[in-house]
Amino acid sequence: MRITYLPASETKRGILESTSKRVRMIFSVMASPNRIDILRILNSKGPLTYSELKSLAGFRSKKESGKFAYHLRKLLRQSLVGLNKAERRYAITNLGKLVLNLARQIEEKSIIESGKMYVRTSNQTIEEFNPHKIVQCLVREANMSLEQATKITEEVENKIYKSPASYLTSSFIRNCVNHVLLDHDLEEQMNKLIRLGIPVYDLDKKLNNNGLLNNGINDIVIDISKSVFSDYFKNNFPKDILDMHFNGEIHLDDLGIWGICPDTIFIDIENFLEKGIHLDSQFPYLPRFPYLDNARIILPLLVSIFQRQVSKEIVVENIAKLFDGFSSFEDISSSFANSLLTSSFSIHSLDSPFITLVISLKENDGILLSILNGYLMYLERIPLCKFGIFILFSTSLSVEVLNMVSKIVRFGGKISLSRKSIRSSKGVFKISDGTNLPVISLHSLSLNLPHLAYQSNKDETYFRTKLALLLKPSLNALISKRDMIFNNIRKGLLPALSNPLMFPKSGSTNMLINLTGLNESIFDILGYIDNSEKGIEIVQKVIKTANDIVFNFDKKNYEHFGISIINDNSSKRFAQLDSKKFGKLSHTFGSYSQGLIITKKDLEGNSLPRNLLLLDDLLTGGFSVKLDTTNLRLDDTVDFISKSVDLIPYFDIIDRQIICSVCGSRVVTNDMCSVCNSNNLITLT
Repeated sequence: MRITYLPASETKRGILESTSKRVRMIFSVMASPNRIDILRILNSKGPLTYSELKSLAGFRSKKESGKFAYHLRKLLRQSLVGLNKAERRYAITNLGKLVLNLARQIEEKSIIESGKMYVRTSNQTIEEFNPHKIVQCLVREANMSLEQATKITEEVENKIYKSPASYLTSSFIRNCVNHVLLDHDLEEQMNKLIRLGIPVYDLDKKLNNNGLLNNGINDIVIDISKSVFSDYFKNNFPKDILDMHFNGEIHLDDLGIWGICPDTIFIDIENFLEKGIHLDSQFPYLPRFPYLDNARIILPLLVSIFQRQVSKEIVVENIAKLFDGFSSFEDISSSFANSLLTSSFSIHSLDSPFITLVISLKENDGILLSILNGYLMYLERIPLCKFGIFILFSTSLSVEVLNMVSKIVRFGGKISLSRKSIRSSKGVFKISDGTNLPVISLHSLSLNLPHLAYQSNKDETYFRTKLALLLKPSLNALISKRDMIFNNIRKGLLPALSNPLMFPKSGSTNMLINLTGLNESIFDILGYIDNSEKGIEIVQKVIKTANDIVFNFDKKNYEHFGISIINDNSSKRFAQLDSKKFGKLSHTFGSYSQGLIITKKDLEGNSLPRNLLLLDDLLTGGFSVKLDTTNLRLDDTVDFISKSVDLIPYFDIIDRQIICSVCGSRVVTNDMCSVCNSNNLITLT
């Protein structure tokens, strides 16, 4: 057999002719809009049967069957569409996707060359620019008259036609509209049309800040949503209140969710055991149970339902009722530990609300010890706990309970002890009518007392007068917050509150004003540091003044209002703002006081417990008292807690520890994890 070799030039010519012929055939396929539509349908829908593809492509009558078969045959011959013979389904090929992309580019280029203005809309379509849509938008969204909207649109149209852009976007057009509105001093209308979001630079920064993301993209999504809601809130909330916030007179904690959901909610487990949880059409992904008699199910179910609809804390009372039918303490411990671990899977971020579980200590502390042991088992498996135990007791605590509490605290657990009343871990009172109905507490508004003290020229009477004047608009702001939340409940945006709890028909609402920097105001700025007795007297007068204003407001609005001193994010912010504004007055505070932190040394004096009791009685909304056991030995911790129980009506125990958010290890030094060398650390307080 003789093999004849063609010259290289002839081989190359043959390849080129073959390729050229193939390209011509492909372009002939692209010449039909019907065939392009078929490619688009398969690209978006995926593999389809013959009848499905024919219907979606618009060939519905029998007369058009031959026409459809012709177009499909053309696509198959050029390998733009493939047929899976086993499944009898047609799918677009990689070559078909390439051709479809080329067709799209040609279409866009032809639009540009036509000289017309086109808009990439927010609905992900390309449409010819239509000025009448701006008129409609101004009338519909900004409540402008047709005549005024037409004049504004004419100016906007001139701006757009003068711009060098061949492609417009909805965002660009809105910016032009808002610029013209601002030129005409129509700021209110501009705020209604403004687009919410974050700058591209900020988003790029978040996406590239991988080392500080504990939950991956979920942290970014939550952060961006809060930013959008914050902008929305700032455009819709009364300007005088927002001015007070930005001036540093008051602090609206976490603007991104301030008017969306309640801060703290108190719910009673006994309520759910008696009546069940009726979800109806809400939460369709959760299982339905006719009776809630399984301790391992109830807590995870409650956490799943409520943890995305409360911002700060969920307080669950009578948790011991879950274990009434248990035969052994070992079963209680293991069941409680498993319930906490299962519930943890529903917690979506570090900013999720803290969950406090309330146990009332009866004569037999065996159930309490079993629950505490289960809590310790939970702590052994999780780096950062989002559950705390609140122990309500009337008699003294046994040595066994004190030892267990001390071990838990040293292991990063959160324990609160109270002889008087149920509170959140922040010290917020549960103020109710004595029933087991739910209670919503709104407490994310704080007053900057040092700011008032600086302006009072060391006159405590003038200081209290300014406080009274600041309280009235602050109380109105809380009423606005309540109304916004109730409106969200009515619209079904908070289904956990509207359905299982039947709120607001069933339950009550408390609104608390938080006082920040009381110590600095009285003792440092007003100058009572050298006369502590007089200073304590002024503190009492200040709180009584606030209580009087709140009491009168309470009677007018048929709601409960209270004064509290609890922890939030206002402390450092107020201090930073005041240092810039009042720096000449030798402002040296890094942060202002919020509540009371007691060390073992503090308890040795006699004045502290007496003054603490006075404050606890005066503060009608809440009082944060923390027992700091950091660096104490276990036996010293037990002794410290034992003495505190007899002297202090309520306290939250803290042991400051640092954990690595990457590997979960306890960190010995303050700057780096000793196990994985990460500097992404979290301080437990």
